[in-house]
Amino acid sequence: MSQALEKNVYLPGKSAKVALFYAALALAAVIWFAPVITLVLTALKDAGDFAVNGAFSLPKSIRWSNFTEAWDTGVKNYFWNSVIVTGFKVPVGIILESLAAFALTHMRFKRADRVFTYILIGLIVPIQMTLVPLTLLMNALNLIDTLTGLTLLYIGFGVPFGVLVMRGFFRTIPTAIIEAARIDGASYLRIFFRIALPLALPAVVSLCILDGVATWNEFILAQIFLRSDELRTLPLGLVQFSTQFSTQYDQLAAAVLISVVPIVLVFLFFQRYFVSGMGGAVK
Repeated sequence: MSQALEKNVYLPGKSAKVALFYAALALAAVIWFAPVITLVLTALKDAGDFAVNGAFSLPKSIRWSNFTEAWDTGVKNYFWNSVIVTGFKVPVGIILESLAAFALTHMRFKRADRVFTYILIGLIVPIQMTLVPLTLLMNALNLIDTLTGLTLLYIGFGVPFGVLVMRGFFRTIPTAIIEAARIDGASYLRIFFRIALPLALPAVVSLCILDGVATWNEFILAQIFLRSDELRTLPLGLVQFSTQFSTQYDQLAAAVLISVVPIVLVFLFFQRYFVSGMGGAVK
C-alpha cells in the first residue's frame, strides 16, 4: 500500500528532469535536422537566389528542374554504377561472411579461434596502409578502372565486420539443433541454408543495411581505382559539381538528395530488424 502511494506522489524535481530530458532531445533533433533542411532548401533554389540570400532562407520560387538537370548532368550514370556495385557486393559479401562465420562457430576444426582472430585484424588495419600494395595487385590483374575490381575490393574489406556480426549471431543458435540435423544426415551446407541462415535473418538484414550504406557512400577506393568518368560511383561523381573556380550548389544539393533517398528508404523499411540483428555482434 505504501509503495503504491509513493508512486502517485507528485515529485517536482522528477518532472523537471523529464522536461529537461525532452528539451534536450528536441534540441538534438533540431541540430540533426538542420543540415537536412539546409540541403532541401538549397536544392529548391536557383543559383542566383542562393548567392543573394544564402542557404538558410526560404526559396523565392521552387525550382524542381535542379533535380532533372543534376540527373541529366551525370547523376543518372553514377547512380546506376552505384546500384550495380552495391547490388552485387552486398549479397555476395553477406553469403561469404555468413559461410565463414558458420564454419568458425559450428564446424569443429583446429585453430578456429586463431583464424577468427586473423580475420578480425582486418578491422584495425587502416585502409590507407593498403592502397599501395592493392594498386600493384590490381594493376597486375588488370582490374584498375573496372567496376569488377572495385566490387572485389569492397567484398574483401567487408569480410571482417561481417564475420564478426554473423559469428556472434550463430553462437546464439543451440548446438543441439546442429547436432540433431547432423544425426538426421544433413550436411553442413544444408544445415546452413535450411536452418542457420533463416534463423539469422535479423543479422542478415542488419548487415544489408550497414553494408549497403558503407558501399553506397564509399569514396577513397573509388577515387583511387576508378579513372574513367563513365565508371564513377555516386560519391565520386558528386565531385564534378565543384570546379576550380565555382560550385553549383543548387544542383549539388539536388544530387546529394538523390543519392541519399535510396539509403533512407532501405533503412526505414528494415529498421525493425536492425537492433535485434546487431545484438548478435555484442553477444
